[in-house]
Amino acid sequence: MALQTWEIYDFIPATYLIGKNTKKGYMGAFIPGILGGIFSSPCATPVLVVLLAIVASEGSVIWGVFLLLLYSLGHSILVIIAGTSMGFVQRLTSNDKYGAVSKYLKIVMGGIILLIALYMFYLGFKKM
Repeated sequence: MALQTWEIYDFIPATYLIGKNTKKGYMGAFIPGILGGIFSSPCATPVLVVLLAIVASEGSVIWGVFLLLLYSLGHSILVIIAGTSMGFVQRLTSNDKYGAVSKYLKIVMGGIILLIALYMFYLGFKKM
């Protein structure tokens, strides 16, 4: 992910792929939804697995429904905020000041991601 942040390697396909979707209506929304689900799955699945394990250990259907409802609300709110803030982000990124700050921010954030990854590798090798 540090390489993605530094724009050295592109793991995540560009957004123009979704723009090439010519379908309208339900199918036009379904296809990007499937793609979004595939790309967000590595982040969302571990949390979902933990919630399902908690529900299985408790054995309460009501508790399971409540936890999964809260999870879906939290996940959906983030998606709605991201989707409705696209105009703001486009105005922000077209600003010249943002361009200079963005370069430094990408370097710093990529470095933090790399340091976390190296620390996790260290912890993994330490246990061996």
